[in-house]
Amino acid sequence: MNTIEIKRGQEKALISRLTSLLTEGNRPVAFIVGSGVSAGAVDGVPAIVDSMRTMIGAPGEIADFDTRVTGPSDAEKYQQAAEFAEEYRGPDWINIVIRQAVLGACPDLSPEERTHQARANEKDLEDFEEDSPRWRLTPATEALGHLLQLLPRWRRGPVITTNFDPLLEIAVRRSQARANWQAIDLDGKLSRGEDPDAVDIAHVHGYWRRGDTLHTVYQLQKPRRMLHGSLRRSLSGHAVVVVGYSGWEDAFSRSLRECVQEQDMHDIDLIWCSYDPLTNESFSSGLLRELNEAPRRTFYHQIDANRLFPNLLDAYVAAVECPRGWCHINRGFLDEVGSRTLSEKEVVAFFDGAQPDWPEAVDCRIPRLSIVTKLIEAVRNCLRDDVDGQIVAAVGPMGEGKSIALRQATVDLVCARDDITVLWRERRISIDPEAIMAIPQRAGHHILLTIDGGAFVIDGLKQLLAKCSSRSRTDIHVLLADQEWEWRNRACLELGGFLAKTVRVHGLTAEDGEAIVDAWRDFGALGELDKTPENEQAHELVDLSAASFGRQERSLVGAMLTLRYGPQLGKHVDELLQRIERHPRVGNATLREAFLMIAVLHSAFDDTKRQIRPLSVRILAQALEANQAAIEMQVEDRLRREAALSETGENLWVRHVSIADAALRISRTKHPGELIPLIRKLVRAAVRLSPVAGPMDEDLYSVAYLSSRLQNGEEAVAASEAAVAAAPARLSYRTSLMAALRKARRLPEARQTAEQAAKDMATMSDSESKWGFLLEWGTVAGMGCHPETNALLDSVALALSVDESKVVSALVNMGVPLTKLHEKTSEPVYLDALRGVVGLMEARRRNHRQDGYLTQHTTYITRCGTTSLDGEDAWNAVQAAVDKLRLTAHPTLVPLLPSVGASVRPPRAGAGRPGAPGSAP
Repeated sequence: MNTIEIKRGQEKALISRLTSLLTEGNRPVAFIVGSGVSAGAVDGVPAIVDSMRTMIGAPGEIADFDTRVTGPSDAEKYQQAAEFAEEYRGPDWINIVIRQAVLGACPDLSPEERTHQARANEKDLEDFEEDSPRWRLTPATEALGHLLQLLPRWRRGPVITTNFDPLLEIAVRRSQARANWQAIDLDGKLSRGEDPDAVDIAHVHGYWRRGDTLHTVYQLQKPRRMLHGSLRRSLSGHAVVVVGYSGWEDAFSRSLRECVQEQDMHDIDLIWCSYDPLTNESFSSGLLRELNEAPRRTFYHQIDANRLFPNLLDAYVAAVECPRGWCHINRGFLDEVGSRTLSEKEVVAFFDGAQPDWPEAVDCRIPRLSIVTKLIEAVRNCLRDDVDGQIVAAVGPMGEGKSIALRQATVDLVCARDDITVLWRERRISIDPEAIMAIPQRAGHHILLTIDGGAFVIDGLKQLLAKCSSRSRTDIHVLLADQEWEWRNRACLELGGFLAKTVRVHGLTAEDGEAIVDAWRDFGALGELDKTPENEQAHELVDLSAASFGRQERSLVGAMLTLRYGPQLGKHVDELLQRIERHPRVGNATLREAFLMIAVLHSAFDDTKRQIRPLSVRILAQALEANQAAIEMQVEDRLRREAALSETGENLWVRHVSIADAALRISRTKHPGELIPLIRKLVRAAVRLSPVAGPMDEDLYSVAYLSSRLQNGEEAVAASEAAVAAAPARLSYRTSLMAALRKARRLPEARQTAEQAAKDMATMSDSESKWGFLLEWGTVAGMGCHPETNALLDSVALALSVDESKVVSALVNMGVPLTKLHEKTSEPVYLDALRGVVGLMEARRRNHRQDGYLTQHTTYITRCGTTSLDGEDAWNAVQAAVDKLRLTAHPTLVPLLPSVGASVRPPRAGAGRPGAPGSAP
């Protein structure tokens, strides 16, 4: 015999497993229930046997009954009694006995009324059944009925019962659902109802008020081929949970056993719950022995249905009302959070910029600013039926107080209203729309999802709200906070009509300023502001905050740090660096080094440029050779406690850019060269995570091409060298290295890099990067006093330009060496080419920087006493100059240059006249 798998008395584990199946499982769940779910309401097997004996009446027949009905088990006595009754009285008499037993679930009936009602016709019995308040349900039946009503139809398989009673149907109806029941007394097919929202309940031994019910050995064991086949189809691919059923030796049990054993065909998970203890002896014979040989089966024992189903219902409701990854914010949660008072050190850490959590939100010593009231009012309006949109968004720069305001508004809403369920998204958890949609809808009740960093779950939000619209769910609402640049770049336009209100988080009112300064004063945390007259302190805070309006992350936190620390901010950051240096290492680096890596990306962040992000968790994990869990616990949590770190989604920020800049300044001063190996680690990590060619994710792009945003020349060169070393076949990294060397005035090395890349061109994985490589090489050549090479490389880039913006960039670059060539030689061909460049630029859309070059080129040709060319004349003039230069091109350029006479005009570029094909509109 196979090893027996018994979960001994582990109801807690069983409930956890069933809850997981019902909320996260990928297969529907079917229930098979027996007399154990109705025992205590309906007369059980021993009581029915006694009732038959009493109703037999005649003394001689009672004696025969006692001789025939000898057991030894209750089940065998029942079958023997049924056989005797069928022989002595017939099936109609047995049906009356069963009806009387079922009517035991109506405690207001007297014995005489039960006897009378049991003899009623089917229509009267149906009417009586509909009078549901008269029926007493067991805790198991009542809870199972409610559970079935709550389950979404794609998770709810059929309910199969060997009971005759209608208690399950009554429980389902009491839960405001519909029951689709069918009775199979001899043989027949299990079928699903046409109404997809109805609960399918099949009585496989018959139903109390229709037809005959099955009791005898002959009836129960007679083959039921149609039932057997339909049972296979109905349970295939299901998790099948058997509760309160002892597994009599009958046709239904045989069919169930064969379905479970034929795993390859039917893919059934069997969960068998036994009320009685299960021992090895239990599996020595019979149904359990055969089921134990099935491949996917688990046995639990000592499971009381009247305890299991109520507990499972509670667990399921808790799970669906708070899906995985969400925290249910209720008064109990807030009471627990508020039971521990923040220390003065923790409150001051918040004033220093520590990212807030729930203890700060419930602490009355931390002021509630006016934005909290605005958010609460916006949510109240959003909950009204006559308001369009389901989202209230708090939007502002980083460090403006959005996170604490979001939490404080949530706290106040929970305390003030009983008609909302508030769920808080845990960090880095994506939104599962179906899990949210599975939360039961209740009349007059609302679900409020609160999210800090809404842009990072924008796709899930859109899907969720679209499902709400298609399923007419108007009870789900969202309160979120987001950084202004994320909202502008990723979220706002995509959410469109779902928005009810955008609350801008900018600046402080006079009352806000007074509240903040009073709180600082209470904790002795005024710092440098204490030198300002008391009546001016709040005004100074408000004015400084207002002065930074519209600048990313320069407002509230920046003003707080500036006023409280002033010139001492560097000392404060130095002490921070010394403290975190003493923490244990994380992977291959100290916590201080990890912090500096985050600071490098933060300081280099530019919210006006596309694809530029702060440092992501995955890149830091790769750089430190640690897993992401270690980053969360050993980097994020520690730095957050030090008021040094903020995170939104996968992005890691220093709490404020002034702290990042100060940390980098201290590192460069006290530890020269320290940042270079850290930068190399970061860039290598990003490149290793990036594809060999083609586009890359924004966080990877931002680090792989970090060199373009580093002001320190040596650090920029180190970053670009690391990228080339990690992926030498990516041409764009060679281009970045040339640019970094050029900016560092290391022109010979930049030229050598270009020439080597030209030799390796055939092996490059990103041929689309050739355009940028040519322009950068041209710039390097021009700075090295080689305008001929500069102009030729620009001409090749011009011919490769695939859109108008690249055409303009190539023309801008070409104008510079053409000017130098004319100044150097006075040859008209170069002046004419410059006139052509000016004319072609004039006809195209330009940016501000390109306008500056156009003005410079126009000034030069005007000083030479001429004007621009346009159309074909312009292209011909440029072509003539390039053809002349190709005749004397340096040998290193020859492999890149087309033959003399090959057109410099891009295939899609028009002549440059307004309205010409390819010209700027």
